[in-house]
Amino acid sequence: MFQKTAFAFLLVFLLNSCAVQQKALSADDWYAFTKTSTERQQPAAVFAFTDGMIRMYGETNGYLMSTKSYKNFELSLEFRWNIEEKYKTKSKKNSGVMYNIPADYPDKIWPKGIQFQIKENTTGDFIFLDQVTAKINDKLVEAGASVTSGKFMENEKPYGEWNFIVIKSFNGKITQYLNGKLVNECTEASSAEGKISLNYEGAPIDFKNILIRNISKE
Repeated sequence: MFQKTAFAFLLVFLLNSCAVQQKALSADDWYAFTKTSTERQQPAAVFAFTDGMIRMYGETNGYLMSTKSYKNFELSLEFRWNIEEKYKTKSKKNSGVMYNIPADYPDKIWPKGIQFQIKENTTGDFIFLDQVTAKINDKLVEAGASVTSGKFMENEKPYGEWNFIVIKSFNGKITQYLNGKLVNECTEASSAEGKISLNYEGAPIDFKNILIRNISKE
């Protein structure tokens, strides 16, 4: 009886520990910034938070930026291109999730950091912005305003379907997954911690189930 009780207590403890380590990011965890404004804005004043989703659309490029900075983390989320008639656009489908954005970096379109590229036929690419460097296949990616690193394989679902992203960042080693498959990997990233942003680049896109947790190993 004692063993069963002890096991039950341990299971509850482990579940509670996991719950504390993993956090779902909500509207309160972001601020909005757009190309046409110099001030930070309330997220819901710029983008729609509805039905458990963040729906990004409109005429002006911008982003949702996390209010907190993160180091050694796993970020997971789902995205889909919004193909409803009322949101149709002629713009090429393009967006991204940025991370390791230095906490003291000023708001601008687009900030310093690393991006998981979300784009027609190139979802999964790295984009290193504003002098960020890293090694890919043991070769240094030279710094530049925007340096793209091609993904390992394509794995994006058709338009309108939900895609699942996982980003792991641990002491400069970064792995990016799309729908369960590794699509990019780098080491010795010069930006190893910072804030997270969801980018809006003119193509309507939805995000949901945004979760982040601390990790203690690769």
